[in-house]
Amino acid sequence: MSQSLWWTGLRPAKAFQRLAVSTVVALTVPAVHWCMAQAPKQQANPFAKAEDEARPEPIPEFKLQKTLRTVPVPRDRPAYNYQMVDTSLLNRDKQGIWVLDFAFKDHPPLRIRTVPVRDQGKNKHVLYLYFKVVNRTGAPRMFVPQFVMVNEKGERFEDNVVPEAIPLIQSREDQSIPVLGAVDLTGMIPPSTKPDVDDAVFGAAVWEKWDPKADRFSIYIRGLSDGYTEVAAPNGGKPVAKYKTLRLDFIRRGDEHNLTESEFQLAEIPYEWVYW
Repeated sequence: MSQSLWWTGLRPAKAFQRLAVSTVVALTVPAVHWCMAQAPKQQANPFAKAEDEARPEPIPEFKLQKTLRTVPVPRDRPAYNYQMVDTSLLNRDKQGIWVLDFAFKDHPPLRIRTVPVRDQGKNKHVLYLYFKVVNRTGAPRMFVPQFVMVNEKGERFEDNVVPEAIPLIQSREDQSIPVLGAVDLTGMIPPSTKPDVDDAVFGAAVWEKWDPKADRFSIYIRGLSDGYTEVAAPNGGKPVAKYKTLRLDFIRRGDEHNLTESEFQLAEIPYEWVYW
């Protein structure tokens, strides 16, 4: 498979926006703690009712030139408060596809940060997912992530470019590790080949808007694999391509008033690999 973006599902305008202002800072920093979690059993999504309608469309082909700088993370450090996703191939996966390792911070899995709005004299509350990606596939891989939140009604909310939020998120999570936002996360990830160190990319997906009334919702993450499949179109037309996507499932225990991040919890089965 060629290293192109047609399978990622990003809209052209959004993909080029992320590429246009890309900058990367390389730092050698101490490790953060990550934990291995038992791989959950796969099951049907109980609450994203309109996956097909919300699924994004592919974009025209173009090539990436930027290589993302990574942060070395020793593997032998104690681990705490992170969920590691199992990347083992599924029976329905095609042979030869690659999958990037992905882990995200837990307890709470979604977090809130107050960000000042420039020249408006007010603040806004953004929701974010803090994560780590490692390329253990043995070759450079294209990384154009897309994060789409889908509520119970099938409404979708894409992650936003909020540059003011990134330094605030970094100061909270780990000041020594640079966090990449939506703009800076697009590029090639070099392979991690050291025996005792993971060369990781750290990032944060940020939402300015989401559904505060949703009791259950999912976040679909594309760009972690080049796997895809084609299914018959419902009207008998051209087959429809669906792409290997990581789905995280959440429960929120609270109403739309006085939102707190402690209300966000992972579902009993927290994630599943799907074709979307």
